[in-house]
Amino acid sequence: MNSLIYRALVELIQGLAVLMVIAYVMTRIPSFGDLLNRRLSLTHRVILGLVFGLMSIFGTLSSVDIFGGLANFRDLGPAIAGLLAGPVAGGMAGLIGGAHRYSLGGLTAEPCSVATFLAGLIGGFFYLCKKGRPIRIREVTAVMAGITLLHVLVITPLMLGLSNEIRQILKAVLLPMLLVNCAGVALFFFILQNLHRERLNEAEKHRIDSELRIAREIQMGMLPAPSRTGDPRYAVHAVLKPAKEVGGDLYHFFVRDENRICLAVGDVAGKGISASLHMAITQKLLKALAQSGEEPAGLLERLNRELCDGNETMTFVTLLVAFIDLRSGEAVLGNGGHNPPYWIRRGDVSRLVLEPGLALGIREQAVYTNQRLCLKPGDTLFLYTDGVTEAMNAHKELFGDDRLKTALLRVREKDPEAICRGIMEDLAHFVGQSEPSDDITMLVLRLESKEDAAAGAADGC
Repeated sequence: MNSLIYRALVELIQGLAVLMVIAYVMTRIPSFGDLLNRRLSLTHRVILGLVFGLMSIFGTLSSVDIFGGLANFRDLGPAIAGLLAGPVAGGMAGLIGGAHRYSLGGLTAEPCSVATFLAGLIGGFFYLCKKGRPIRIREVTAVMAGITLLHVLVITPLMLGLSNEIRQILKAVLLPMLLVNCAGVALFFFILQNLHRERLNEAEKHRIDSELRIAREIQMGMLPAPSRTGDPRYAVHAVLKPAKEVGGDLYHFFVRDENRICLAVGDVAGKGISASLHMAITQKLLKALAQSGEEPAGLLERLNRELCDGNETMTFVTLLVAFIDLRSGEAVLGNGGHNPPYWIRRGDVSRLVLEPGLALGIREQAVYTNQRLCLKPGDTLFLYTDGVTEAMNAHKELFGDDRLKTALLRVREKDPEAICRGIMEDLAHFVGQSEPSDDITMLVLRLESKEDAAAGAADGC
């Protein structure tokens, strides 16, 4: 007897495994997933009844003959149909599975047919009792256990009596059917729950992606236009490419008065939403405080105090600010822990040596210094963030300062927009298919070779 029970259990588990693979594939079909995730019409219930009716037939075909009775998981299909879609779907699946079992004949044909039909109705009744509330795996397992016990211990004895032959059959099939049916319904609803979670996660991802796209548009809209034209004394162009949808890099250029302009490039620690929020704050404070008339060092000190106030997360910003007098060519630079810019003059490219200063947002009493530079007509300043030099390829190599200087030498005679474009092309070629590791920002200013600018520069420097 024990060997028969063991054999029946093993063979039923093999059949159930095949059924669960089919069920998993079925739930991967988009139309089937959509069917389960919306309000079910009568047509949908009929479709589900047919599908799970075929599942019930498969349960019969996978049965194991024990003493003339069939150990099977036929009731599984109708019960699942009822639990998913109500008594119409469950009853239809039960009729299909029961009719097929009855057509095979045998000692237990009639009680098994009736039990299969009732399995669908019981599942459907439980569906109605839940009134749209989620059905838990332990609940469906308990319902399936009750259906199996009703089938084996109530319906069959009532219809066939309790002869020794019937007792022997029931004793042999009870445990395999109980275990396989309960495992089957639990596995199926586990698959459905995973499907539901995947759909929710996918919807949430789409929502977040949409919000990030909007945030990116807002962030990019806060930056000045990439190019500034209209004043023949200078040309300027900027590029900002976030590593993610939004980033923490910033650039700014604006006119302080008719003869002076302000340039700034910064990098907020971190990436993503948090960095973008600090970028927006820094961007707005920078322009507001720059109208005070202070030189870069004083501006950085005031801005630093504002960023330190309430900065419990210790989020810091590196920032380079330059005020340029277009009449004299004098550039006054203040550095808050940022990369020094490159200076292009008469075909030569050199990196400026600046006092590094402390990044903003760390220590409220930090002190910054002004450093002066005399620009001539035709000179170019290249400001950038460390996303340029720290761009990494598939071999974990950094683009580095040497490659950047070489790239600048190649494009040194070009206008600011062409310089930015050339550096971006070199970065793209170097990085290849690797994911960007940091935001990339460049800001290029060139003093144009106009006679009035040249005369002013000569007088001032």
